[in-house]
Amino acid sequence: MNIKIFFKKIIRKIRKSLGLIKRVDVDILVLNKKNKIKECYICGEQFENYYKYRIDNEVDRAISHFQTVGSDVDNYGCYYCNCNDRDRHLFMYFDKLSLWKKFNNAKILHFAPEISLSKKIEKLSPNEYVKCDLFPKEDWKKIDITKIDFEDNYFDVLICNHVIEHIPNHLQAIKEISRVLKKNGFAILQTPYSELLYNHFEDQNINTDELRLSFYGQEDHARIISKRQFLDELSRYFDLNIVKNDSLFSVNDCFRYGVNKMEDLIMVINNKTNK
Repeated sequence: MNIKIFFKKIIRKIRKSLGLIKRVDVDILVLNKKNKIKECYICGEQFENYYKYRIDNEVDRAISHFQTVGSDVDNYGCYYCNCNDRDRHLFMYFDKLSLWKKFNNAKILHFAPEISLSKKIEKLSPNEYVKCDLFPKEDWKKIDITKIDFEDNYFDVLICNHVIEHIPNHLQAIKEISRVLKKNGFAILQTPYSELLYNHFEDQNINTDELRLSFYGQEDHARIISKRQFLDELSRYFDLNIVKNDSLFSVNDCFRYGVNKMEDLIMVINNKTNK
C-alpha cells in the first residue's frame, strides 16, 4: 500500500472517533501526553502535537507558492475535543476582545457552524440563533449565502468562518451579508488569503477537483484570495476592523495553542452608507 494512502487512512480513522475517546488508539494519546508543549485553548488538554489537516503535497505546494495565510495545517486538530485551529483562534480573539457579550440577546446568523463555537453561543442566550449551510446538517437551516432568505437589517451578528473561499460568486455573498446585517451589526469573515497577490487568482478553466486542488490547494475552493483585493471589496459595504494577531498574542501563544500567527481577525462593521 502507498505510504501516503496508509497514513491518510490512519488519520481518517482517528478523526472519525475523536468524539469517543475510548475508541481512539490509547497508545497514540499516551505518547502524545509525554511532552506537554501544546494546549488546546478550548478543552484545556495538554499534549505534544495536534494532528495535521491532511497529508497532501498539493496542499503544501499551493500554500507555499502563494504564501497563503489560513489554517495552521501542521497544528490543525485536537485529538481530545476535535476542534481545529480556526475554532481555537476565534475563541482566543473573542476572549481578548470581549466579543462574547455581544451575543447576548442578539440575532445571530452562523454559516457552517463549528460545534465548539455553536455550543458556546447557545449558552449566551441569543435572541435568535440561526445555524445554516447550503448543505445543512441536523438542526441547521438550508441557506444559500448568495441569496439569504431573511429580510433586510435582520441580524446583529454574522459569522462566516472560512466559507467565502468556497463561493463562486463571493461578491454577491458580501452584498447579501451587508443587506441582512443591521446598522452597526458586525460580521466575522475569516478566509485564507495571499498577501503576495495583488488580485484574486482564479480561472474558469480550473474547473475540476484535481485542478482546484493543484492550483487553489483544496478541491472545493473557488480561488486564491488576494488580501488586498478582498479588503477592498469589503470596504465598499463595511467599515473594516482588522485585528492584528500580534497585537493580542505572542509567538509563544500561537505555538502553544496551535494557531497561525499570521492570521488576523477580519471583522467588519455594517455602516449602511458604503453602497
